[in-house]
Amino acid sequence: MDHFDTRPPAILLAALALTACGGGSDNTIAEDEANTGGNFSEQLMPAATETVYLNLETGAMVEEGGDWHIAANRLNFQVNSGASGSGSVGGALAVAPDDFYDENGNPDVNVFTNATANSEQEHLLGIFGEPESWQEDDFASGFGSSDTWSQYDFATGVISAAEDVGYLVRSAEGNSFARMRVVDFNFPTRTGQGIESFTFEFEVQAAGASTFSDTPISFTPPAGYNGDDACFDFDSASVVDCSTSEVWDVQVGFSDRDWYLKSNSGVSGNGSGGVSDPMTWADLAANDSDPGVPQLYSTDSTGGVFTDNTWYAYNLLEQHKIWPDFRTFLIKADVDDPESQVWALQIIGYYDQNGNSGQPTVRWLPVELQQVEE
Repeated sequence: MDHFDTRPPAILLAALALTACGGGSDNTIAEDEANTGGNFSEQLMPAATETVYLNLETGAMVEEGGDWHIAANRLNFQVNSGASGSGSVGGALAVAPDDFYDENGNPDVNVFTNATANSEQEHLLGIFGEPESWQEDDFASGFGSSDTWSQYDFATGVISAAEDVGYLVRSAEGNSFARMRVVDFNFPTRTGQGIESFTFEFEVQAAGASTFSDTPISFTPPAGYNGDDACFDFDSASVVDCSTSEVWDVQVGFSDRDWYLKSNSGVSGNGSGGVSDPMTWADLAANDSDPGVPQLYSTDSTGGVFTDNTWYAYNLLEQHKIWPDFRTFLIKADVDDPESQVWALQIIGYYDQNGNSGQPTVRWLPVELQQVEE
């Protein structure tokens, strides 16, 4: 069970008083006498065009081969472990911003647009219990985890398409786009034969075109499909060889006990592909063309606690911008060492002072985990 803020009134009042302290720059910005007697720090991470790395112990930006704890590349965050790095850093969700979302998980526009770093600072100053587990990084698809677009039937062991899920997809070449709908997916896991069938439907905006085509094309299994990986190039409306093609746009497949969709981007390929957040088919249809906002498209990466617990909302008030939800995370320096340092951390912005995107700001402080009664 994730631990939520259960501070005694005296500590809560002290934390609320601190919200009057305001923001800061890259260094110490507030005292936290209630929690650690230390300071919390803030750092802008210049992640617009490359992955950048931060050491939470020193507060310094470091090289990839250095001693880092978290990394950022535009919207994507990682911890130094598993598929992301050689370290043993782990993460956990500490405080979920439930008031930022309605009962269906949709962003509450009013809450998002009125929240500030000061108003949400109190959650960083809480008393935190030991989480049930620490999460290390694994592959993170731009399409989201497999349960975003599919569903598992425990009675039959069959994985099928989730209803009403679609995406905007950018091609490997980076100059064409498509509206993509998840129409059908059939993976009978207990037969040992792999994925049996699938249908993904695309309406393509070709390079140089101004709108999506009204004539859909379909990605279905090729002849002789063996239930493993299959790749599709939506510009040519053809299935291509995943191992030899440089221009595939979407890949479907499975590995071990997981199944996935991939775009030709990031850790999955050398292309310039990318994927929007999932949309309903109606929302997808409302886009007549690519919105022309590069940050809309996430690339395949590695991730864990940050990718499983989104820290932002996009396109509120029909503005192509990012709003943080001020979710509070715990970051542990070494999950194999019970005595290693733990930090509480929030992502509090995505733009620099000039409004440039891809410049996320994080703030954090060291904490001592407490035994908290359920």
